Amino acid sequence: MKKIWGISLLVLLFLSGCSNAPAQESQKASSSVSETKGDPTVKINFSAVGDNLIHDFIYDHLKNSDGTYRFDELYQPTKYLNQDRDIAYINLETICAGEELGLSGYPLFNGPTQVLDSLHRADFNWLSAASNHTFDRGEAGIVKQLEHLEKYPDMTVTGSQKSPEAPRMQVKEVKGVKVGLMSYTFGLNGLELPTGKEYLVNLIDPEQIKKDMEQLNQQSDVQVVSMHWGEEYQFIPNDEQVQLAQLLSDAGVDVIVGGHPHVIQPMDYLTGAAGNQTLVMYSLGNFISSQAEADRMLGGMARWSLDYDKETKQVNIADVEFWPTITYIGSDYQTYETYALRDYKDDLAQQHAIHVNQGQDLSREYFIRRTNEIMNDKVKLVY
Repeated sequence: MKKIWGISLLVLLFLSGCSNAPAQESQKASSSVSETKGDPTVKINFSAVGDNLIHDFIYDHLKNSDGTYRFDELYQPTKYLNQDRDIAYINLETICAGEELGLSGYPLFNGPTQVLDSLHRADFNWLSAASNHTFDRGEAGIVKQLEHLEKYPDMTVTGSQKSPEAPRMQVKEVKGVKVGLMSYTFGLNGLELPTGKEYLVNLIDPEQIKKDMEQLNQQSDVQVVSMHWGEEYQFIPNDEQVQLAQLLSDAGVDVIVGGHPHVIQPMDYLTGAAGNQTLVMYSLGNFISSQAEADRMLGGMARWSLDYDKETKQVNIADVEFWPTITYIGSDYQTYETYALRDYKDDLAQQHAIHVNQGQDLSREYFIRRTNEIMNDKVKLVY
């Protein structure tokens, strides 16, 4: 029997604006509900960030003389925001299949596998591997990336498969609750999957999504789906995003995590056909990139909880926050780091390569203003 859905009253009380609580208090607010004896409710904490867009400019400048890379620094400033999370998501915008297949940047990407190692050390444990660049190195690139990630059994990968036997969707058990995870992309930049090997990448197809979600609902207690969709550099979702989001909500999905536009878009709540509530993040923007525009340096980390009642099968969405993130590039291009806007100070803004070399405004005030202009009052903003 399909579960009953609900939404925490706390979500309806969230206000947009600058949170005055320190980061430590915010983490405590999202910590697990005390599981007293007889309490059937389990709180599962999530974080999600946008596109891991590894340009050649990044790996060229972060390569050491001995051939190793300094990728850990990309993710270190935000690692603390993953450490109290049960599931921490990032979108693999670009394939990282390693030097054997030839490293390259735009338009056909391939980054070092060491990026994946750094993501693991940064406590990301759900990687979405379905984007318009997933097939940039063909089947070999997908297989190499997935084989490298097999060394980390605690990391769940969705969106691409190396064989027809591999499951299209994943179920990750957290605190006794089965969390269903799935990813889709709108396309592959004109590249086509080989006949008979359509399993390599999960492409958006409404009828297939319906079938997949029916199966995922049977296998899991809560469902979270990643969607690579929308139009690049647009700050509001297009009609197709809205329609697909409603389709997923009608299919029983609890949370939708969106990416691809390379800029942030609002978050919203939808009501599904069964009366269920769905949280949708239309775009979390870039988490890391070298796209030289101020608004493309602005991304977001969503933090939320799903409260699951094991007795009633009810799901409540709670503790929803949007933390703006800023990609910082040192003036000499030897430093790449992503900060939560709360931790991004104006001394960094003054040294940012895009400010120093192009004169663009990269100040805290600019990013606060842009966040408030683009986002809405549906969720709490933390900066």
